[in-house]
Amino acid sequence: MDFLTVVVALAGFLGFAMLVLAPVLLALAVSGGRQHRWVRRHAVSPCAALRPGAGMPRRFAVYGETAPGPDGPVVAPLSGVEAVWIRTTVYSVDTVGDPGLTRTAVLWEQSAGDPFGVADRTGTAVVSADILQASTVDPRLSVWARTRLPVAHAGPTPVRTVVDEETTSHRRNGRWLQQFVDRGEVPADAARRVDAVRVVEQVVRPGVPLHVIGEPAVLDGGVVALTLPRTGRYLAVSREPAATERELAADRRYGTGCALWAALAGVACLAVVRAVSLALGR
Repeated sequence: MDFLTVVVALAGFLGFAMLVLAPVLLALAVSGGRQHRWVRRHAVSPCAALRPGAGMPRRFAVYGETAPGPDGPVVAPLSGVEAVWIRTTVYSVDTVGDPGLTRTAVLWEQSAGDPFGVADRTGTAVVSADILQASTVDPRLSVWARTRLPVAHAGPTPVRTVVDEETTSHRRNGRWLQQFVDRGEVPADAARRVDAVRVVEQVVRPGVPLHVIGEPAVLDGGVVALTLPRTGRYLAVSREPAATERELAADRRYGTGCALWAALAGVACLAVVRAVSLALGR
């Protein structure tokens, strides 16, 4: 096989790959455009407009700063951070079967501040913490729930991880795990016969910007809150709505441009292959 044959073969492979990649990139750009239009279609309403007795649409959007919910502010039990919502979880991680499948088991869990609030100058809207699921560590989530991402999911989230400890040996527990063992809340041999035991604490602090598009629903006690829809799009991002729209529009333009360049590169490579093949055939 001579050098020219190798070059032609590589050009043909590259051209075919580019033509296959182009529609994939275009589909991603189209998806980004739909998300952009969806966010624009759901204009932000005053937080005070989310209240009992008001006619609610299928999706409702608010933007403001995180604030304590009906139960007031909370304090994270490990880090001592003051927050509007917290979740502390101790769970084991183990690999079973062949091929290995990851199995998790919750050993201890505590959460508080659900629902929390989003406040603007008009008042406070109540928001259910389940709308933050894509940003939180929750071993109980199903595969579907873990792969269900909100619109603009690459944007900043209000959730902060303040404790993330992994213990991989039962002979020496991590600092936080040992505290749970000493209090009798977790077995002393929790890290035995498993890959690891993790202690994770996540919080949402007050005063963090939050743009939410969710489904209005009546919670226990008659409180109207924005909740995670069973199906369809939702949004929970710590960024101004205009910035999110700009980001999605830029993603759409970038994806369209990449798809166009991939298609042109693919056509050019195949054209070169065709031309060389004709020249060699003479």
